[in-house]
Amino acid sequence: MSFYFPDQMFHGRLGNLYPWDVRFDPTDAAFLSVGPEGDARFRVIVEPGFSDVHLVSADGRAHGMTCVAAGRRFDVYEVELAAADVPQRFTFALQRSDGVPVYFVPAGVSNAVERLDRWDFDGAGVRRVDTPDWATGAVIYHIFPERFHSGDPSLTPPGAAAWGTEPRWLDFQGGDLIGIAAKAGYLADLGVDMVYVNPIFTSPSTHRYDAIDYYAVDPALGGNEALRTLVAALHEHRIRLVVDASFNHCHPQFAPFADVVANGDASGYRDWFLITGFPVEVRVRRDRLAGWRNTEEYDAYLDRFEAETGIPVVDVDDDGPPVEPTYEAWYGVPSLPRINLAHPAARSYFLDVARYWIREFDIDGWRMDVARYVDFDFWPEFRAAVKGAKPDAYLLAEIMGDAVPWLQGDTFDGTMNYTFRQLALDFFATGSSQGEDLADGLIRMYARYSPAVIAVSQNLLGSHDTARFLHEAGGDAVRLGLATVMQMTVPGAPSIYYGDEVGMTGGEEPGSRGAFPWHDESGWHTGQLDLVRSLTSLRRTRPSLRHGDFEVLDAGADHIAYLRRLDAETSVVVINRGPGEVAVPTASGPRILWSTGAVAAGDESLRLAGPGAAVAAG
Repeated sequence: MSFYFPDQMFHGRLGNLYPWDVRFDPTDAAFLSVGPEGDARFRVIVEPGFSDVHLVSADGRAHGMTCVAAGRRFDVYEVELAAADVPQRFTFALQRSDGVPVYFVPAGVSNAVERLDRWDFDGAGVRRVDTPDWATGAVIYHIFPERFHSGDPSLTPPGAAAWGTEPRWLDFQGGDLIGIAAKAGYLADLGVDMVYVNPIFTSPSTHRYDAIDYYAVDPALGGNEALRTLVAALHEHRIRLVVDASFNHCHPQFAPFADVVANGDASGYRDWFLITGFPVEVRVRRDRLAGWRNTEEYDAYLDRFEAETGIPVVDVDDDGPPVEPTYEAWYGVPSLPRINLAHPAARSYFLDVARYWIREFDIDGWRMDVARYVDFDFWPEFRAAVKGAKPDAYLLAEIMGDAVPWLQGDTFDGTMNYTFRQLALDFFATGSSQGEDLADGLIRMYARYSPAVIAVSQNLLGSHDTARFLHEAGGDAVRLGLATVMQMTVPGAPSIYYGDEVGMTGGEEPGSRGAFPWHDESGWHTGQLDLVRSLTSLRRTRPSLRHGDFEVLDAGADHIAYLRRLDAETSVVVINRGPGEVAVPTASGPRILWSTGAVAAGDESLRLAGPGAAVAAG
């Protein structure tokens, strides 16, 4: 048989034309991306049953691809090539376990490679994923500033509740940035690499997602100089600081919106927002409030809102929603008018805000609230502005769910990984899934994003927007501990929500926003604190746990085992939530590095009694 092209039939015979499930999308960074040195990573996702996958150049050169993850629905094959080895035109040649050949070209499964059947590698057009090295696998500590520590009681707002009382929606307790700075040594001892703080700009609320002045740190937190103090204290301990902000919505007292309230349609800021009618007011249908919200609490909110903003709250009895502002607001909340970032002047203002705090205060990045609700084309400009001020700044997006469009290398570096939290909740907290489900879920999750993105995404167990993990686990600290082991040993940036390390609990917000119990250290769960410290220490001595590749070794009803590999170093992790013993096969005799519970290593296996976890050198 003659061949017209060197890559026409890699296997020497025609390909099988069954409609095999083979996937490759060169426009998605999960499948093809270029690193900062010009190296390129290629990925193909195939249904189970393939044993051989090659990337084939138009000149016939082939690069074998490695199966990096094997799941129930698909396997993931990858190859990473140096810039000099990247083919300019290419296809894929596959082979089933029974020897059946399959060729995959831009049109799909093919019998052979013909003249036009190739992808072109356009270096300029390929997604470039360049994430900060320091953020890879970094341990994040997430702080709700109003409730972490009061460093200067003189800053506490008048009428604040006593520290440690039950958290309420509108009540302050007096946390400030001075207090966080005072605990920098505690954070360093915990093994923290990055602190992420919820919003700090001037605002009348405890959460501060309703900023009044984006150029001023709230006086109740210590003002701008307190931020300088905090940055210096953290940087002294080699801890980075990432600040949260919402550019999607503001408080009605934000000067441009207040101008619209005062001047109506004649305001020069009218188009900075989405106004549906004048005068600006909030229409309330009292007969529909009952059962929709806690009426007494919501009435107090509306009274406070009207007093603070001067925006009339008007009772109406026509058809419509219970509460209806005459302007677009986040989820219809009157105190959160939405900013129109499609307007050039508004966009320019917020891009300057993003640069200002990086340039003038040396913060290390931004966590951006409700990124999914902001005009998408704002984010590439935001990235350029921030990276222009500090090239290794870290950009984190709050997106609950699939974040693929925002993680292509041109907007954010990583996401708040609520998918990870769901997997952890299902297996550890509620027990609604089995080890096989957890393993398959992790593989599916990792297949959605490039490895560089996964490595810097925030693997969280809880946040200010969710119930705490210990609450979800019914107060069972063992379940929290096992989830923490997984969090600290899989790819990504493990995130500790302040106080979880000492056993804080609480339901949905505001319950999850309690004051850190500095006032009651006798109530700390020291076992969880010791666990966190030991795991962050292990991560620092085992680079494979921070930077290594990931592979599932074994999974059963109550256990999962996986390895992390970096060059010659291999770390094997086994987690068993059940009461019995599990035996996990390993490639060689493992050496136990860290464990909870009874563990024993054989020549080619590791046995672990449950509930417990172990990390071994493989």
